[in-house]
Amino acid sequence: MHIRFEPMDTATATHLRNGGLDSNGNPPEQKISDGNGVPCRVCMKMVGKGEPYLVAGWRPFSATHAYAETGPVFLHAHDCTAGPVPSGTLPEFLESPDYILRGYDADERIVYGTGGVIKLEDIQARMEELLSQPGVEAVHIRSSRNNCYHCKAVRAD
Repeated sequence: MHIRFEPMDTATATHLRNGGLDSNGNPPEQKISDGNGVPCRVCMKMVGKGEPYLVAGWRPFSATHAYAETGPVFLHAHDCTAGPVPSGTLPEFLESPDYILRGYDADERIVYGTGGVIKLEDIQARMEELLSQPGVEAVHIRSSRNNCYHCKAVRAD
């Protein structure tokens, strides 16, 4: 199965970089990376030491509803874009030993029974398993320590 990883959309990133309000109605916070665990949700790479980045509340859903979680995300303060991630490869910014994976249906509701903490080396196989299930249209990848959203995986076929 070919899987596509979807980062934060460019329009949202541009809005935040231009001082627009985040999903909580606040301006993004500006920080300088210490080089330790600052994954950019746009280019799906780590923000390097000394580089400026933004912290913003983001809801990666098309509408608000009971399952539309809002949480903190990081993004480079400057323009950056995601490059293609070859099939069978995880985005570069996934460096932790494990992540929460959770399946969502076409209406962006959680598909119960799909969530779990998965070791990094088992993520690809679990995503394929989840995306093969009837009703699962996307898989969200979140931090297992802080529940922060990282990216969405969908079938690329």
